[in-house]
Amino acid sequence: MTTTFSAPDIECGGCANAIKKALGRVDGVSDIAVDVDRKLVTVVGDAPADAVLATLDRAGFPATVTAPAAK
Repeated sequence: MTTTFSAPDIECGGCANAIKKALGRVDGVSDIAVDVDRKLVTVVGDAPADAVLATLDRAGFPATVTAPAAK
């Protein structure tokens, strides 16, 4: 399942690396893509969106779901 999140505070590659590191620790996340220019985070796996949102918030990148989970 793939879910896309909007995280307006993403500004650089360092932000992308911090997001990947934080989300890499979430159970059920199998792949993470960060689009710095569009300020989007795409997560593949079966992790609940709430867990991803909470992790992004703790990492300093509050987000919202922009594209619900697609299988």
